[in-house]
Amino acid sequence: MKHIVLIDKLPDTTQYIKLRKEVGWGALDIEVTRKGISNSCYCLCVECEGSLVGFGRVVGDGATVFYVHDIMVSPKFQKQKIGIRIMEKIMEYIRINCLEKAFVGLIAKDILYNFYKKFGFIYNENNRFYRL
Repeated sequence: MKHIVLIDKLPDTTQYIKLRKEVGWGALDIEVTRKGISNSCYCLCVECEGSLVGFGRVVGDGATVFYVHDIMVSPKFQKQKIGIRIMEKIMEYIRINCLEKAFVGLIAKDILYNFYKKFGFIYNENNRFYRL
């Protein structure tokens, strides 16, 4: 098995866009992406031999509103519990940084209900929105 590392840092924008393509989300403009990523509250990169193979981030105001965003793992690295490791680190960040009664949400496909439920999120069928 290759050596996987989780690093709290902003991703390389080019590698982030490449990972988006790999998971089927499509490409974004590099400058717009760079600006968006740099405005994140928290970013977690998962790297293997210097390449971005997984990612997750938190966006929001840094105290009362948090959205879990961009949870993705390269198809070549799926089924290795990397997504779980990403979410564990993200939830740790939220526990440390959010105020009591802060809003924490995410938007994901309903097929991911059981995955996000493990982290305390409840699914709303009407708008495919998850909330703690």
